[in-house]
Amino acid sequence: MSSSNCGYVTAEEIGQLWTEYEENLSLEAKVVKDFDKVEMILQALEYETEQGKNLEEFFQSTAGKFQTELGKAWASEIASRRTQS
Repeated sequence: MSSSNCGYVTAEEIGQLWTEYEENLSLEAKVVKDFDKVEMILQALEYETEQGKNLEEFFQSTAGKFQTELGKAWASEIASRRTQS
């Protein structure tokens, strides 16, 4: 972001950030994508726990797709909590 725009983000900057995210061009984009998957499986775990349903397809859809060490660690933690419940 340029400091000359007084803290406002321009449409061009938003477009560049969106492209960066969509094309997985930066570490930040990878972290955001991992967090999106983490949030999905965490929510699936909550539904499984609260409603007694098996939502294996959500966990399978993210298996092996985490790109960052942080995402992998969080997914592993969620998986370990799933096997404990």
